[in-house]
Amino acid sequence: MALISIPSNDNASAEAKVMFKHSERMFGRVANAVRVASHTPKLAQILFGFIVSALREEITENIPVRTKCLVILKTSTLNGCSY
Repeated sequence: MALISIPSNDNASAEAKVMFKHSERMFGRVANAVRVASHTPKLAQILFGFIVSALREEITENIPVRTKCLVILKTSTLNGCSY
């Protein structure tokens, strides 16, 4: 059982809806981490900025996005994340 609710698109604040829209545009979906962080907009902005900068190849220049996504998937699997 979650301690913090995960806002849906319907019950999100106006600020959260903007972040959800941009997240969907960039990643094709809204990650639960972004949804939970949207309870505190300043935290969500920092989290979203980190996610974007960590995945964009032209920013990091060292590791291709595909490799980064495979590392994320492997880490999630090792930690028992079900999605």
